[in-house]
Amino acid sequence: MSLSRHSWPVAVARTAVVAVAFIIGCLSLRFTQGTARMLLYRHKKAFHAVLNLTKRQFVQILTFLTVLINPSRIAVTYDKNHLPESTSFRVDSKGNLISSIVPNSVWICNHQIYTDWLFLWFLNYTGRFADCVYIVLKAALANIPILGPGMQNYKFLFLSRKWDLDKVNLTNSLLEIDADARGMGPASGVSHLTSTSESTTLPGVSIWPKGNVPEAAKGTTALWPYQMIIFPEGTVISPHTRERSNKFAKKLGRPELKHTLLPRVRGLFLMLRSLRDTAEYVYDVTCGYTGLTAEDYGEDVFTLKAYYIKGYGPSKINYHIRAFAIKDIPLGDDDSADVDNVPPETLAAFEKWLLDIWAEKDELMKVFFEKGSFESEGTHTVEADFKLRSRHEVFQVLLVPATAILLARCAWIGVRKLVQIYA
Repeated sequence: MSLSRHSWPVAVARTAVVAVAFIIGCLSLRFTQGTARMLLYRHKKAFHAVLNLTKRQFVQILTFLTVLINPSRIAVTYDKNHLPESTSFRVDSKGNLISSIVPNSVWICNHQIYTDWLFLWFLNYTGRFADCVYIVLKAALANIPILGPGMQNYKFLFLSRKWDLDKVNLTNSLLEIDADARGMGPASGVSHLTSTSESTTLPGVSIWPKGNVPEAAKGTTALWPYQMIIFPEGTVISPHTRERSNKFAKKLGRPELKHTLLPRVRGLFLMLRSLRDTAEYVYDVTCGYTGLTAEDYGEDVFTLKAYYIKGYGPSKINYHIRAFAIKDIPLGDDDSADVDNVPPETLAAFEKWLLDIWAEKDELMKVFFEKGSFESEGTHTVEADFKLRSRHEVFQVLLVPATAILLARCAWIGVRKLVQIYA
């Protein structure tokens, strides 16, 4: 008699294996980061490259273990007319999803379950940008042992929900990421400037050199692209958050959203303004999970316990993707780093743009719940397994710790032999 992968004996054994593998993987990554900080901190380019390597390895570990727990598929639906010419999605001969996406992009998405960010990170992995991802998260996550410091090394953006504090921290982080993408940031060994213009800065914010790396230095200076992931709703949909969203919609005089939450405006507004010197596109992703109905709340069905212990996760992650050029988004023409100082009509125009996008997203979710997919006339859908290109990738995380152990072992043997010789 075969046991189901959802049965308790299988779940207990699997959880034990996954927990040990995850802990070993995380400790290995932290060891690699610590070694890099100790040996390469003064060599900014090499140090940043190693941190990016551990960033890619982290999503490889998570993907591998998630597939082990709950095998699933990923479907991407798009209209070519609503994407940049260079953006495409296909499946290779080995069944791997291959994405071609624009560097220096911002990804916005509706938020349903606590693993939403993993699947978007995986999508960037399929485009070979896994090491360039930055995610906006709650500040409390920065305090998780082992994982918290690791995510801080990744320069993820943590929000405390206190706007005066978040505004400064978010602006600093975004301007630094923007500068690195131009080869004019700390990853290239460049120091920030001290600005005295009140029209371009606010207290506590560092301003970086404008423009791109000089032509003469292009051969020796690295550019560090980014893929920024943010969930403008700020939280997953639930009875409480839906009620709060509907009250705010009524206050704004807008129709209630049935399947999404009204997005928070200022954070994304700040992000796009801070990155507009390098970002070209905003990828607008609408996410639906097979197995959820319009009446379900994803956080109740696909809880972390149900997903990672019992193995009950979505059988398919469904994406509808389109893109908007940054130049077509109403961000204003001023250069103030303080978004609270922009003309009110500029923020109002952006708010209308974003809320209109979310109204369209809500309609897309209605179609998804009715049909089980985002397919419609003029769209194309690509579907593949949610998996690594090769299972061997996951073992790369052990390379630095294993090398260190081997060298330590060799050194110990050498010391013992010397002691024996001269004893």
